[in-house]
Amino acid sequence: MPDASGMTGPSLKTVARVHDITTMFHAFVYFAPESASEYRALGVGGPSRYFASRAAPFGPVSADVVIATFYNFSPDLVRAGIDGVWDVVPPDEMQRARWRAVMQVLDSTVAGAMTDAAVSEAMGLAESCVAGLSHAGRPLAAANASVLPLLDEPEFAGNRLLRLWQLVTILREWRGDAHIGLLVAEPLDGCECTVVSEHLFHKPGVIRSTRAWPDSEWSRAVDRLRSRGWLDEDGITADGRSRRSAIERRTNELDSAIWDGMDDEAVNRFADLLRPATEALTRGGYFAALGRPAAKD
Repeated sequence: MPDASGMTGPSLKTVARVHDITTMFHAFVYFAPESASEYRALGVGGPSRYFASRAAPFGPVSADVVIATFYNFSPDLVRAGIDGVWDVVPPDEMQRARWRAVMQVLDSTVAGAMTDAAVSEAMGLAESCVAGLSHAGRPLAAANASVLPLLDEPEFAGNRLLRLWQLVTILREWRGDAHIGLLVAEPLDGCECTVVSEHLFHKPGVIRSTRAWPDSEWSRAVDRLRSRGWLDEDGITADGRSRRSAIERRTNELDSAIWDGMDDEAVNRFADLLRPATEALTRGGYFAALGRPAAKD
């Protein structure tokens, strides 16, 4: 059905479903021991592993750029990860190390879960979607699209699962860039949106520890959210939940542009093609840190 702008696309329920699956297909790279091993070989450890590997498509940018783009991490944590890292390893080499880790995981864990025909079909859909995107206002998606030519290097050429992963990464970051724009517009600053997420989506302390906001800044964010009706002494309020749901809904509305011209069946088909891969990654234990341990046989 057309939306208010006249675009056609899938239902928001379908958009949310495919987002969940594409996020899982992308996100194993942050937890994989293969990634840590590749980065360690380049002399990169600690918080630099995450921030430098994810920011590598930007080139040798400053910590300020990463703070602005990643949004919900403590600036002190980002500076600890970015300051000086490009003197240790050039961004292109960090990108290549990321892809080597991705290839190891996909080739060992996912290759047996997706048929050649499924990989080809998923790649065709992803290529078409990425080709139709405008990256205006979406810096992280644009950066990830800009490194696609590096996949033609001999080390990576011909690895279709890796190319599919990078295409899905572009789609995932495209949505994330829009989501951050909506947080800015609310407004919810980086610490405030982390406080809200902690209350809504995660076991106590999990997201707070990974974003590393100091206690003083966390407390001030809680006070601001209480003054604006997001929180009370019992946690997030009904109004806070409603406002956060509105942001998520609007994010999905914007995200539906990726699938413009595709109906629910076509978009769900893309999700169905990737689902065996995410199930294989879950069985492999790559999401145990998220509370999704390896499935029991």
